[in-house]
Amino acid sequence: MKALEIVGHKNSGKTTLVEYFVERFSRDGFRVAAVKHIHHQFTIDTENKDTWRMARRGAWLVASVSPNETAVMFHAMNEWENSLNRLQRIMYDEKVDVAVFEGFHMVLGGREDVYKIITVKNSHEIAFFLNSLKPPILAVVNISGEIVQNLPVPLYVPPLSEELYLHTRRGLQLV
Repeated sequence: MKALEIVGHKNSGKTTLVEYFVERFSRDGFRVAAVKHIHHQFTIDTENKDTWRMARRGAWLVASVSPNETAVMFHAMNEWENSLNRLQRIMYDEKVDVAVFEGFHMVLGGREDVYKIITVKNSHEIAFFLNSLKPPILAVVNISGEIVQNLPVPLYVPPLSEELYLHTRRGLQLV
């Protein structure tokens, strides 16, 4: 499984880029997983409903299963790394080809087995990410459209292009 992290500050185009890659990889027949980093406490559960009550009684895993969707909630996970490792095992079991992560700068940014694309709103944000992420960094996408010279990686501006997709696919060695 290849891991692609889309990293950038708020409102820099991360979700748009994740959607783009999920759609393109899926269209080309790859099994794709998308993972969103949420910085604050979050639950898909509803207070006082059955699954919420089961978790409050001590279940460390609660699943909701319907004909069209299954949601699995792991409770008592106290670290990002543990949660991501468990999720990664599930993705391997499900034979995911490409996992596209939105965010996770502090968790995945230092990993050399995760490919990265940086999204920025302006050229001033580029240096921060280039200096704080470990390679491989595949590209920078500048949503302002501003062209920046002399970057160590290719720069793309909107609209998102087939060239960006093909460059990313080659970088992930999915050719």
